Amino acid sequence: MSEGEYRVAVRALCDFTAREGDLDHRFTPAPSAREGIAGHALVAGRRGEGYEAELPLSGRFAGLVVGGRADGYDPAANRLEEVKTHRGDLSRMAANQRALHWAQVRVYGALLCAERGLEGVTLALVYLEITTGRETLLTERASAAELTAFFEAQCRRFLAWAGQEAEHRLRRDAALRELAFPHAAFRPGQRELAEGVYKAAATGRCLLSQAPTGIGKTLGTLFPMLAAMPRRGLDRLAFLTMKTPGRRLALDTLAV
Repeated sequence: MSEGEYRVAVRALCDFTAREGDLDHRFTPAPSAREGIAGHALVAGRRGEGYEAELPLSGRFAGLVVGGRADGYDPAANRLEEVKTHRGDLSRMAANQRALHWAQVRVYGALLCAERGLEGVTLALVYLEITTGRETLLTERASAAELTAFFEAQCRRFLAWAGQEAEHRLRRDAALRELAFPHAAFRPGQRELAEGVYKAAATGRCLLSQAPTGIGKTLGTLFPMLAAMPRRGLDRLAFLTMKTPGRRLALDTLAV
């Protein structure tokens, strides 16, 4: 991410700004990922010549770059499609989940109109029942002005949060740059371990280490990784352990 620019996918944007109602948005039993891919290919294969599947679209608003791939666009009919696979009775789908799908296709519609200079477009939600292959088509006509207003409203909502998040990351990274080893001295072998971890993180390499009990492996790995985060632009650190006491040890180490 370049300075002053924040990138987000269309789906992530809508998941954040258009999600409402019940916290549970599942519609079960849900198709598997493989079934979903096959379903999208089936729908695209049924469309006529000139149909544009997996159409890349992107746009900007006030430093926010929004992008993704629309499932399909039919230039002849001027219809933009968002394909969703499902299993079972579609009437059981909650209204808030349907609203989230509409939000996605409306954002894609705004990006399409801006990119191709369209005055409007027909938006379509295509629900494919994977066991029968039956399509249920829901459509609405929207003008470019309506879609632009919707897109900008979602961007404003996201940016209000993103600004706070960016400020938090700046403060966090500033603190990590000043991070000092919490003890007066390293244990025997601990400095070598920490240096190896830091160098691997700083150069983007993998590292496999083996160390005896009592060397201070938890601190010897967490400390250099935290120190490397702002220098490498890392946002998250995952520390995996097999046992519950190991989790407690990691948390206690971070509290030192």
